[in-house]
Amino acid sequence: MPGTATVDPMVEKHLIDRERAESLIESMKQVAMDRDGFLNESEREAIANAKDRIAKCDEQLEIIGDNYQLTDEARNRLARLTRAVQPVTSYSRAGDLLYDVLHLGDVDCAARYRQAVNRAAEHMGTEATKTVPVAGDLGGLVVNPVVGPVIDPYPGGMPFATALGLTESPNAMMFLRPRIVDPNFATAVGPQGSGATLGFEKAELPSKKFDVTAEPVSLSTVGTYLNISQQLITLQAGSLDLIMSHQLKRLANAIDALLLAEMEKSTGHIVLAADADAAAILAALYQASATVYTTTGSLAEWVVMGPLGWARLGSLVDLAGRPLFPTLGAANAPGTASATTFTGSVAGLRVIVTPGIADTDMWVGNGEVMEGYVYRFPVLEAVEPSVLGRQVAVAAAVAGYRPFPDGAVLLAPSGG
Repeated sequence: MPGTATVDPMVEKHLIDRERAESLIESMKQVAMDRDGFLNESEREAIANAKDRIAKCDEQLEIIGDNYQLTDEARNRLARLTRAVQPVTSYSRAGDLLYDVLHLGDVDCAARYRQAVNRAAEHMGTEATKTVPVAGDLGGLVVNPVVGPVIDPYPGGMPFATALGLTESPNAMMFLRPRIVDPNFATAVGPQGSGATLGFEKAELPSKKFDVTAEPVSLSTVGTYLNISQQLITLQAGSLDLIMSHQLKRLANAIDALLLAEMEKSTGHIVLAADADAAAILAALYQASATVYTTTGSLAEWVVMGPLGWARLGSLVDLAGRPLFPTLGAANAPGTASATTFTGSVAGLRVIVTPGIADTDMWVGNGEVMEGYVYRFPVLEAVEPSVLGRQVAVAAAVAGYRPFPDGAVLLAPSGG
């Protein structure tokens, strides 16, 4: 009976190899179309190799395909290659399906209908317990294509770390950071002489010491790894690039979070009510800048916040209902803000917006308040021959250093 014969293993092997090569070609074409419509060098080479593989499979199938009884499935797959019957993977119009159903006595009609049914069974599962119910709309006959690039809802970059300007660490463990310690800075200089010699020529000048200390800075290693099958890398062009890009995005997010956590150890705090108006917020920003100056000897340079804090500042209005930080800066506006970008300034301070801050808290500081250091490990990869896979890891050693432990100033209702 048709359909009861067992397909020869060699025939099955070449059929599978050929279908995989076809799938690879179509996948690479789609990736290139989504990118810029042009195949790159590696894609052209891979497609050429796949075509060569198809030609070799066709040569073998031509020799051995007619010498054995085949299952219906194998016969239909071979028919697709020899074009004895024009197969279809799905019916694009209901009328075409109806025509073939009404003319099953015709060899071509019967072959097309059987091909479509078999493809539907392969799509849904060949056992009753594993099939997916279809509500009479022939949905099982349609294979939906993937359109467009992969949607990525996760934020990229490391805004706070980038704004600080990460310095490369000499190693992944620790180093020493020198700084001046001068408890006599305000009193070291005084009048010549003292007591009875005060103001006399050749009298002794004041002398008070200062020191240079070297504080240890320890780095913490953060990273992640994934196991990837060789089949995925081979079948889907660009899959490894997608995986590595997202792994590096995860790493950047972790670096930003680590540096934020270090800054948030500062106890500098100015109380800012949750319902503070524009005047109160502006006054708090200036007070915070003055506090930073008192601590570090330099005025504040930036204010870092999360998306909620940015929305809070951007929606502030003056007593006349005009935006306090307009998109198009007026001559007397204390800054600018826009709903389409996180860049801008408030009271002269550079705005840094990071997803690492989930509330309306704001931190004011400068380059002396916080420093960031990083030691980037190379991408590590280990091949796993026993499972046809590979393991890839990304990592970095990171440190946040606060020369002035309480230099950063928090603007929030409470100190956290």
